[in-house]
Amino acid sequence: MSIWRRASLYLTRNKKKSVILLAILTFITTLVLLCISVGNAAGASLQELRRRMGGYFKIETDYAQGKFGQVDDALVQKVMDAGGVKAWNGVDIQYYMTEDLELEPGRFAAKGDAKAKLARFLGNTDSSRNEYFILEYYTLIEGEHISPNDHGKALISDVLAEKNQLSVGDAFHVRFHDENLMEERKEFITSHTLEVAGIYHIDMPQGSISGNSAECDIEENFIFTDTAFIREVYGEAVGGEIDLYTGGVSFFVENPKELDGIMGRILEFEDYDWDQYNIVKNNKTYEDSAVPLERLSGLVTMMVAVIGIVSAVMLSLILFLWMRERVHEIGIYLSIGIRKTEIFKQHILENLAAAAVAFLLASGISIAASGLTGQIISNSFSQGSETEEISGRDAAEDFELKIQIGAVEFAEIAGLEILLILLSTGVSSITVFRLQPKDILSKMS
Repeated sequence: MSIWRRASLYLTRNKKKSVILLAILTFITTLVLLCISVGNAAGASLQELRRRMGGYFKIETDYAQGKFGQVDDALVQKVMDAGGVKAWNGVDIQYYMTEDLELEPGRFAAKGDAKAKLARFLGNTDSSRNEYFILEYYTLIEGEHISPNDHGKALISDVLAEKNQLSVGDAFHVRFHDENLMEERKEFITSHTLEVAGIYHIDMPQGSISGNSAECDIEENFIFTDTAFIREVYGEAVGGEIDLYTGGVSFFVENPKELDGIMGRILEFEDYDWDQYNIVKNNKTYEDSAVPLERLSGLVTMMVAVIGIVSAVMLSLILFLWMRERVHEIGIYLSIGIRKTEIFKQHILENLAAAAVAFLLASGISIAASGLTGQIISNSFSQGSETEEISGRDAAEDFELKIQIGAVEFAEIAGLEILLILLSTGVSSITVFRLQPKDILSKMS
C-alpha cells in the first residue's frame, strides 16, 4: 500500500482528530495570514509615505544674523552630487509692479499710492515643491505647476483670477519696481509678459491680514513664477547675470530616515563657511506620520513570532499525545517491513494534507476579513491622533491602511505553515521513533 493511500485512510477513519487538526490549523493560518498582511500593508504604507511626503532641508542665507553666505547654482549642484537628494526647489522673493492687474486692495490703494500695484513674486524652480504647496496650505485647482524648464509662467490665486477675469493660458504684464533704482539703470526697465500656467486656492492662510496691510503682503496677491523669469527681470535692472536664490533652496531627500546623515555629509563641505547660512530641517510631518506605522510593523512582527512559537508548541503537544495512541499502528507497519522514515513521511503527509485544506479555508476567511481589519486599524490610528497637530493638519487625517492579500502573503504563510508542520511532526515523533522496533512491538503487547 502506498504512502498516499495510508495517509488518506488514516484521515478518513479518524474524522474527529482530522476535524480538530483542521480547525486548529485554520485558526492559526488565518491569524498569521492577517498579521502578515497587516505587516506588509504597514511596510507598503511607509514606502508610500516616504515617496509622497518625504523630508527636506532648506539652506538659506542667514540675513537675520547679518550673514551673507551665497546660495547659488554651484552650491545646489554640489549638494545634488552628494547623493540621497531626489529633487530641489530654489526660491526667490521679489516685488514687481503688476501693470494690468487689479490686486486685492490694501493700505496703498486707500492712499492712492502707486504701490497698490506692487505684488510679491515667489520664484521657483519647481512650484509643486514650494512649502506653501507641499504643506498643503495652498492647493492648485487649475492648470499645472511651474517646472524647471518653464520661462515666463505664473500661478495666481483664484481670487486674483476672478477679479481680473483671467484663466489658464491668459497673460498679464509686470515690470521691475524701480523706486530705489539708480537713475542710470531706470532706462533699461521694460515690461515683461507672464502667462497664467495655473490657479491656486488658499486653504490655510499663513498670515493675519488687517486693513493696514500692504498689497504685497496679502496672500491672494502672491504670484508664483519661474526662476528664469525672476532672473531675467532682476538681471535687467542690475545689469548682470544672476545665479543666486534669495529665498534659499529646499532639498528633498529620497528617504526621510536618512535626512540627518545627508545633512551631516553636506556640512562637511570644507569650501563653505556654514556659519554664514541658516540650515533648517523639516522632517516632522514624516516622522509623526510614520510613528504609528513603524509601531504597527514592529507589533505585527512580534505577534507573528509569538503566534508561531505558541502554535508550534501547541501543535507539537497535540500530535505528541496522538502519537502515543499510534504505537500499535507503528508497530504493525514495522512488523511488515515498512521503515521508520516511510512512516514519518506518512505522518508529515497527513498533516500537510490537513494544512492544505486549512490554507484554503483561511485564505477565504482572511480575504473576507481584510477590509474590516484595515478599517478597524485605520480608525484606531485616527482616533489616537485627534489632538496631534502637524503643520496645521492632523497626522492621521488621511490615514487608511489598505490590506491586500496576494501572492506574496500566500507564499509567506505557505512557507511558515510547512515549516510549522515539519517542526511539530518531528518533535511529536521523537519519543516513538527513538525506540527500537522490538521496544515498540513489546509496547503493543
